[in-house]
Amino acid sequence: MYALDALKTMKVGEVLQIIADCPQSFQSVPEEAVKHGYELITDPVKDGQDIYFYIKVIA
Repeated sequence: MYALDALKTMKVGEVLQIIADCPQSFQSVPEEAVKHGYELITDPVKDGQDIYFYIKVIA
């Protein structure tokens, strides 16, 4: 997951926006973010086929 690589380079407090179009990401992205110590700051937002996630670096 490229998002995890990007999150590793970010500073505490920064937010990464992820745009996905795979229905499985609706569950897998939040699970992986929390599992690796990041915070999902909103519920996933669906716009057409795109799903938007906002993940914050907390530590």
